[in-house]
Amino acid sequence: MKYLLTLAIVFVGFVASAQNGTQKAKQDSIPWELRKNAFIYGIAKNYNDPSVARMALYNLIAENPGNPALYDTLALWYYEYNQLASAALVASDAMRIDPNDLFAAEVAALSFEGLGVKNRAVENYEKMYLANNDLGTLYKIAFLQMDIKRYGEAINNVQVIIDSPKSEEQKLIFPKDDKNNTQQVPLKVAAIRLKGMIEEDRGNTSLAKDLYQKALDMQPDFVVLKQQMADLNK
Repeated sequence: MKYLLTLAIVFVGFVASAQNGTQKAKQDSIPWELRKNAFIYGIAKNYNDPSVARMALYNLIAENPGNPALYDTLALWYYEYNQLASAALVASDAMRIDPNDLFAAEVAALSFEGLGVKNRAVENYEKMYLANNDLGTLYKIAFLQMDIKRYGEAINNVQVIIDSPKSEEQKLIFPKDDKNNTQQVPLKVAAIRLKGMIEEDRGNTSLAKDLYQKALDMQPDFVVLKQQMADLNK
């Protein structure tokens, strides 16, 4: 979750200013209500009181409704507490304020995906990919496109990954067994496997087998794929 690792600068500024105390309140350019609620948010987070922290965020938004950083923070709050529908709605509102808000795009993509609204998840992952050109994001897009039967788009995106030299260096993590052990697989190998899955899903079993075998030739210990191949050969 690349964009979820940092809070927006404007919001952090509110909290930092609020936590500096009240001695310079008259000189502070930030209105008192903003400073007060930012302070409440910060201390509620420290004391692990999520309901008070959320209310402070709502008060901050009421005082400053045009600030997407506040919506970002509220969307992240909902996402962290697994309230995915609310997270998706708040993140979508943040992007109405700032269409280039990639933080909100990622929260929305993850939330819609978790809700099973895969077409909306794809839209937001595509927004991210246009900005970051990250092949891992494109892989996620292709996987979701397969799930919603947009096979042509999925194949095209997978082929972009396969053709890129970067896909040989980038790794994805896959489960290795039921004991939470994992293994790293080159993105190129994973993309060839995904291409096979797309072909299998649309009934091209023979082509799927060929693609699976090609991926296994490149990574013979790819546990998940070995099981898929065994299941397909039954």
